Amino acid sequence: MSATGLERSFDPTGSAHRRDPHPLFHRMRERAPVYRQASPAAGHASWYLTRYADVQRALHDPGLGRQLDRLPDELAAVHRRWENDPLAMVRRNMFNLDPPDHTRLRRLMAPAFGPRTVAALERRVHQVVGELVDGVAAAGDGVDLIEALALPLPILIVAELVGFPIDDRARLRGWSDDMLRSRDAALVRRAGIGFVAYVNEKLDERRAQPGEDLLSQLVRSTEISHAELVSSVFQLLLAGDETTVNLIGNGVLELLRHPDQLQRLRARPRLIDSAVEEVLRFNGPVGHSRPLYALTDLDIGETVIPRGDIVVPVLLAANRDPAVFHQPDVFDIGRTPNRHLGFGHGIHFCLGAALARLQARAAIGALVRRFPGLALAVDPAGLEWTPDLFLHGVRRLPLLLGKGASL
Repeated sequence: MSATGLERSFDPTGSAHRRDPHPLFHRMRERAPVYRQASPAAGHASWYLTRYADVQRALHDPGLGRQLDRLPDELAAVHRRWENDPLAMVRRNMFNLDPPDHTRLRRLMAPAFGPRTVAALERRVHQVVGELVDGVAAAGDGVDLIEALALPLPILIVAELVGFPIDDRARLRGWSDDMLRSRDAALVRRAGIGFVAYVNEKLDERRAQPGEDLLSQLVRSTEISHAELVSSVFQLLLAGDETTVNLIGNGVLELLRHPDQLQRLRARPRLIDSAVEEVLRFNGPVGHSRPLYALTDLDIGETVIPRGDIVVPVLLAANRDPAVFHQPDVFDIGRTPNRHLGFGHGIHFCLGAALARLQARAAIGALVRRFPGLALAVDPAGLEWTPDLFLHGVRRLPLLLGKGASL
């Protein structure tokens, strides 16, 4: 296929490749690894990177940035005319910032997601997973894994960590669905306004009566603005939970699509750690990193990317690069080494990676132990995937629990 033919076939905002984007990524990596998609209406181009080395380099290259205001006004204006972000009110967080602001915010947030904190949360995570899996068992033979387990688990855990009442989880889940899973800009904006109002109310409560939770710690800090505080809560509570939702859903799906690996995990439960890492590589929860702005003319993979254009490192593609991974299209839960980029790389490596891994190990491990007859209730070809390439997961995952569930 020529580069022109490839361009005609690739629409990152469309649905043609959402179910299985990997054949397309293989073609791109072989024939157009630094792939230019022009956007005449927007006045700029987007460059998609599919080779591991190029993606890894882009994720720590200081010539690429996340803040539009680091571009000259005439180049930034092109993007501002085109972009109409309904969630602009919650974007002032470390996910969207470069140093020094990113460094400052990450330093404030890091203790809440460090090894000591995550280790202390382990018992609580397993307790919540046990309660949710009990609910799954009580639901009968058929259940939607996303609704019953993958969605509520991270909301419950992170809401407790931040300091929000458990009784508010339904509202938080509703906002999460509307803000991150809807393509209706008006609905997204309404949900964002509702969420911001809720966070402001909780911030006022903590200022009047602080506790020991993360929200109280942030309120006491003099190093974070109000906009950064609200935006950071959004990132941690709602945007961050989508990674865990998709990791759990994709993990269970791949095990059921590869019954030999499911049996291997049942025979050797200690493989759960490497199984989660293989899910992150093979069919990870995030399709690509946040699009980056070229702050200067860049030479990536012998291609010059002009200043002001957008660069999109495709994590899913990098993680199946045969230059790095032996038999990349084989799902192997014992794979080692496994230097995947599922949680990113460099200064923007996912802050909540350890907590997401803990929740995925607990949830997938509990399902595998509890339900020996676990099976897909539908043809996987008919599953609905998230509507864009950034968040990569199924909207629903109907399962049959089978007979003989272990108590």
